[in-house]
Amino acid sequence: MLTEALGLERSRLIALCGAGGKTTLMFTLAREFVAAGERVLITTTTKIARDEAEGWNAFAATTPEQVLEHARLLLPEGGRARSGAVIAYSAAAAEGHRLAGFAPELVDELAATGRFDRILVEADGSARKPLKAPAAHEPVIPSATDAVIIVAGINGLGLPLAEDNLFRATIWSGLSGLAMESPITAESLARCVAHPDGLARGCPSDARRLLFLNQADTPQRRGEAKRVAECLAASPGNRVERVVVGCLLPQPDIAEVVSLASAA
Repeated sequence: MLTEALGLERSRLIALCGAGGKTTLMFTLAREFVAAGERVLITTTTKIARDEAEGWNAFAATTPEQVLEHARLLLPEGGRARSGAVIAYSAAAAEGHRLAGFAPELVDELAATGRFDRILVEADGSARKPLKAPAAHEPVIPSATDAVIIVAGINGLGLPLAEDNLFRATIWSGLSGLAMESPITAESLARCVAHPDGLARGCPSDARRLLFLNQADTPQRRGEAKRVAECLAASPGNRVERVVVGCLLPQPDIAEVVSLASAA
């Protein structure tokens, strides 16, 4: 299970950032938690696509009290219905096809209530590209976060460093030192993960950092993922403690778990 592979047994507020399967991983984890009898809140500090909320109990709210009241109605305290998941958002975004989330402080307030066994937060967007670099305002990670999962699509490696293939390619180039239009390398991904202004920018100092390398569905891609882990292990700035290599579709499959015990 992904919960064990990522070492999330004791993590209650989990933020996800990056690209290449972040939303899929969030909903997959939600299903695992619900299957284990837990009560789960799914939300975002940025925006998620409206169609991604289809099939879930989703509602709009503007205050922690409203979120808790909706959750009370949808997830009763006792009986068989105790476990389950809800999606909370603040409003439909102006363009109509996305749902706007909450300020990170509101998520912190919800975590402090203890009403949910788990809170999953999508903390940035990726324009549905396999890889991304963060802008100055992202990711937006609540301060009470226990674990930050950085997601990256291994299928983006080897492609030219350009906006067609990677969200915010110019920023990636600046963080990694890789020239524009050069093939995207495992080394450049490791640099963007480890960089203080990289993929986990703004991560709380006491939160665990984890890296999920998705789309590792061929021997070549698994080899590239292993190279990313090796580069991270050798990076003096690395704070990622675990790298999980695998794929999420058509069903979750974990190829390898690499512990980076020297992470600072």
